[in-house]
Amino acid sequence: MRLELIKSARTRIRLRVAAFTALCGVATAVGGLLTWVSERGARPRLGMDHMSFPKMLVYSLQNGVPFWKSAGFVMLVLGVLMVLGALAGLRTLTVLAAVLALAAAGMWIGLVVHHYNTPNLPNAHYLNPANLPWSDLREGAWLTIAGAVLGLLSAFWLRRKVREPASEAVAAGRDRLD
Repeated sequence: MRLELIKSARTRIRLRVAAFTALCGVATAVGGLLTWVSERGARPRLGMDHMSFPKMLVYSLQNGVPFWKSAGFVMLVLGVLMVLGALAGLRTLTVLAAVLALAAAGMWIGLVVHHYNTPNLPNAHYLNPANLPWSDLREGAWLTIAGAVLGLLSAFWLRRKVREPASEAVAAGRDRLD
């Protein structure tokens, strides 16, 4: 009976896409452990690895927490879920982990911008109130965001439909292939 279930599966995992999506999950996980923004003015050099995730959910900044309570640990778990979803061919798990990783990255950057806002700058601060140009984003932010976006997009091509041979389709009572 088990052989029939495997044989009758309507989709198959694309191995190259699964490997690429798993690599994107690894990039997302590793990016959460690296530095995200460089030092500038009052803002220190920051990463997600010691920022409290529960405090981040209520839009508050707290540094110096244990690693397993940090936003970096959450990003590590989301990256591992992306890898597992890609290797198992579970699009839903892969997409959900990638979307949550993007949401956590956006929330973290928004929180840092809000916390280190420098309102005493000259009129130029209206364009960039926290003085956080793109060049201040470090390798951790780029790895996480790029890995999550590419993993999200590639998850949709993770599986392909299997075409039945014409003889099996006729034996099954169908005139055409689906």
